Amino acid sequence: MRLAFCAVAVIALACLLIRAGRLGMAGDYLDPFGHIGAQDESLYAHSAIQMAQHGGWMTPTFMGRLGLYKPPLLAAMAGLSARVLGISRISLRLPVALLAALAVGLVFWWAAEVNGWLAGACAVLLLISDHLWHTLASMCLTDGLLAAFYVAALYCLFADPWLDTAWSRWGYAGAVAASILTKSVAGLLPLGVLGLYWIFAPPKYRPRFWRLIGAVLLSLALAAPWFLFQLLAHGRWFWAEHIGVEILGFGAGAPPQTSQENQALFYGVRMALLDPVLLAAAAASLPTFAREIRRRSAPAILLLLAMMLPAAAVLIWQYRNVSYLLPLIPMLAIFASAYNPLCAANTAKWTLAALVAIFVVKAAAPATSWGLPFRTGTVVAAAPILEDYCERARGNELIVVDTPDELYASLLPIPRVRYVLSGAAPAAGTYGLDFASMGIILNEQQFDALPQSLPAFEKQLREWGMDSTDAVGTVVFVSSPAELAAVVAAHPDSDFLLPARDRVVAGSPAHIPVRVGPEYLLLLARLALPATRAKWSCRL
Repeated sequence: MRLAFCAVAVIALACLLIRAGRLGMAGDYLDPFGHIGAQDESLYAHSAIQMAQHGGWMTPTFMGRLGLYKPPLLAAMAGLSARVLGISRISLRLPVALLAALAVGLVFWWAAEVNGWLAGACAVLLLISDHLWHTLASMCLTDGLLAAFYVAALYCLFADPWLDTAWSRWGYAGAVAASILTKSVAGLLPLGVLGLYWIFAPPKYRPRFWRLIGAVLLSLALAAPWFLFQLLAHGRWFWAEHIGVEILGFGAGAPPQTSQENQALFYGVRMALLDPVLLAAAAASLPTFAREIRRRSAPAILLLLAMMLPAAAVLIWQYRNVSYLLPLIPMLAIFASAYNPLCAANTAKWTLAALVAIFVVKAAAPATSWGLPFRTGTVVAAAPILEDYCERARGNELIVVDTPDELYASLLPIPRVRYVLSGAAPAAGTYGLDFASMGIILNEQQFDALPQSLPAFEKQLREWGMDSTDAVGTVVFVSSPAELAAVVAAHPDSDFLLPARDRVVAGSPAHIPVRVGPEYLLLLARLALPATRAKWSCRL
């Protein structure tokens, strides 16, 4: 069985790495229905690159400012991989892909122990052919890492429901702590499963009470040092962003949404359209699974709770994001195979052959909502333009104007990147920090007179626990073409990438206009500043 586990993990890793190596960073939609881009991958990858280059492993940063919206485990693992292997899309995505592949191996092992190796193979095919799993587990995102740790923690409980052995206790606690250090409160899901399992499982198949308490305390003790460190080192920022915005704002408040459905409809529709095969296989497992629940089978009760908790969590958490479904997917794959009569006895081989054929069909139809995209490229239209600009090897800062790049420019070896956006700056409050008072967000007048106001911003940033002004002027808001023209005129040594519709500002005498495709225009400063040699590729 161990050899089969390794073979499954290698196959799963190969599938994920093929996609990871072919897809540009932030280059796919996380929600194909709402065309929600993978901006978060740029956030985490930028933090990882900074760690690989400059250290600071405990405290993620993004474009010069603290990035305490999530704990640092993903950024630190990706940063370590990038430091060892060099900065590339493969190295940044490798930790998630590797751990997700090991989780696929555990899914095989789990289903195989319940219903034989053919059921385990069915579970693997159901999982690796799932669109959501295929997408998120091959990118530098917290969702794939969280799902892998969720599987690992619950497999420890499945294999040793009493938590009697040291490996199961430490394995469970380590996986839970890693989950918490990946995605904060979402990482508590395995603890919820353990608590409910202790209540509902047959007494002879559950851990002793003090063993339960010990596992919970050990999990929290392993995760706690980072939270305590941030409270001491950056208490104001940590409390405002991690607690106030991420948990209380987006989790318990009424955050802005990307669609108007309610929670149940949002997730139900997407689940059905992203993987109808998995749901059909799960439906076929219901009669057998119901009989096991009536028998009070401990593995069935554990699996039921492992599915219920993530499902309940996405309905309770106020912000809607299809990626939040990912921890549920491997549990559904186990459910849809280990208790499926089609995955047992003489029909299992035919089912397995059908699932192989379905995998091929999904890979051949990558544009569908349920397809498996292995294509090369990116959905970010501006990415090739930014890459070509980067390869010019200019030492000037680049100001990206009204260009939806999913923050891809921040990942490239460009000396400095700023963003200019048209419209009003967002108000500080429940769903965002007061970046304007820190100077991270500026208006045109402030940006054009930045040297005069920099000391005041420096003082404000120091009060927030930052000893650098690198983040000042990250985003500049302009309210009219005239203000944009003023920004261009006031920064003759900066390069600009802007939509072709803004060509009215191309008359700046300090810049050379260069048309780059039908929709974009580069304004290159006539004085090209010397650049240091790029430390990684311009094509991430």
